[in-house]
Amino acid sequence: MIEKTMTTYEDLPFAPLAEGSRVEIAVLWGNPETGPAAVMVRFPQGYQEPWHSHTTTYYSVLVKGKFRSKSKVADINESAIYGPGSFVVQPGGAVHSEINAGSGQLVAFVYFDGPVDFNLDE
Repeated sequence: MIEKTMTTYEDLPFAPLAEGSRVEIAVLWGNPETGPAAVMVRFPQGYQEPWHSHTTTYYSVLVKGKFRSKSKVADINESAIYGPGSFVVQPGGAVHSEINAGSGQLVAFVYFDGPVDFNLDE
């Protein structure tokens, strides 16, 4: 049986995505190692991700801030800036980079179908 859980944003257990990373995540539910899992992600102001992919598809809703998206496989408008409420579906294996295009921190809710991984495209 699932029990009701409530946590304020300020009490979410944010930690670096990886050692030395400027990106932080807080696990909301699930197991990030095996998936599925839901996380909150924070990008610092001015941050641009390196080209990378994820093993499985993710679904994301921007909560705070603005972002631009770049893709090596999809035909998207890379100059478009998206604000809160914008929704992204990123297929597993698709090489992409997200950019914090706002003047402050970017916060997004992200649900992964499987493991929460980050595979650099070198």
